[in-house]
Amino acid sequence: MKTCFVAAAATLIATAVSAEERHFVCISDRDGSEVRLNRAPEGDKGNIETANISGDAMVFKGVGNMTFVHIEGEDVMTFVVNYDDMSFDLSVKGPHAGTDHGTCTETDA
Repeated sequence: MKTCFVAAAATLIATAVSAEERHFVCISDRDGSEVRLNRAPEGDKGNIETANISGDAMVFKGVGNMTFVHIEGEDVMTFVVNYDDMSFDLSVKGPHAGTDHGTCTETDA
C-alpha cells in the first residue's frame, strides 16, 4: 500500500512538472519568417502562429524534443523543436506541402 502511494505521488509530481506552459519563438533559416509556438498547461494542447496560419495544435513531448501538430483543411503541419540545440524542423503535408528549418528561443510569454 505504501509503495502504491509513493508511486502515485511520484507520477503526480512528474505530470505537474511536465505540464507547465512553454513558449517558443522560432526563426526560419530559409527566409527569416517567425513562428510562435505555445504549449498550454494541459501539456497536450497548444497553439501555432505564423504569418499565414494561426490555430490550435496537438503537442507531443518526446525524448529531447517537442512536436506540435496543426491540421487545417487538407494540410498537416508538423513542427519539431529539438531541445539540445534549439533547432526546429517543419514539414507540411497536403496541398501546401513544404519543409523548413531554423532556430528557436524559449520565451516567458
